[in-house]
Amino acid sequence: MTELRREPITRMWVGIETDSPKGPSDYLPFKQDYRPHESGGPCPFCPGNEGMTPPETFSIGKEGGGWSVRVVPNKSPFFHVEGDFDRRPEGMYDLMEAIGAHEIVIEAQEHDRNLATLEADQIGKGLLAYRERLRDLTRDRRFQQFLIIKNHPGVFNRHPHSHLMALPVVPKIIDEEISGTLDYFQRKERCIYCDMIREELSLGKRVILETGHFLVFSPFASRYPFETWIIPKIHSSDFHSIEPELIGDLSRAIQSLFGRFHRLFSDPSYGLTFHTSPVQARHRPEYHWHIETRLRIGLREGFEWGTGFFVNPTPPEDAAAYLRESE
Repeated sequence: MTELRREPITRMWVGIETDSPKGPSDYLPFKQDYRPHESGGPCPFCPGNEGMTPPETFSIGKEGGGWSVRVVPNKSPFFHVEGDFDRRPEGMYDLMEAIGAHEIVIEAQEHDRNLATLEADQIGKGLLAYRERLRDLTRDRRFQQFLIIKNHPGVFNRHPHSHLMALPVVPKIIDEEISGTLDYFQRKERCIYCDMIREELSLGKRVILETGHFLVFSPFASRYPFETWIIPKIHSSDFHSIEPELIGDLSRAIQSLFGRFHRLFSDPSYGLTFHTSPVQARHRPEYHWHIETRLRIGLREGFEWGTGFFVNPTPPEDAAAYLRESE
């Protein structure tokens, strides 16, 4: 079970595991190499081992039988569907139960694939699974925010998979983005992301690639080396409203980008997250959904942790040029 505790100064919600807390011995086997530490036993995500996971909530079939993509509940979820919020004080502090959903999207049958080596059609099936699950989860009025997070390789298992979560609160980073978006909209009556797209297309120097419906670029104030955003060129606040014809275009953009990462850095570790509008009463049509990617290279997190100030040793203009040339 997880509690949500609110840090009173920054007002950030933090998940605290209370039922099975980890001690020092749980951390000793881990090294800071961002590689999975697999047990050596059978992989629960591989074909034939479906009984090792909870029953699937969604799947896409494979031609000739079997599955191509599976979605299953996480056996150790950060957020759980059952129960009540139980909002309560603890002295001056606020906390509540972490009501929500936490599912695993198994993106392919093959164990050692990633976004650089998967076919665009297979990536598209994963995107379709995201969309269908989020559309279903919007029916639960308790949920305010959806998150899609993918790390390669995974912490415990390098089988291609991602985490799909529904939260009862809006994370601080999304709240801050919405605040900036609304401030810009009130002053200029335009979407700041749409203006950013026009600016990047006009200048071209940070553009990595452009498809019919999406722009892939290095943001002007990139926080990390080779940080990249993928954003729809037509304004849209919610990823789960994406039309089927755009899924194919997005999957090809993702495959192209991560193929470039692969060629430049030889299978680098990376993280990917979808930023999409909150739902229910917190929904903001002014927001513009997008995907942010981060390579786990050149990290200097001690400085960033201590100051909240990012220093990126690779200018985004240079990063974009390297990625354009790596096609």
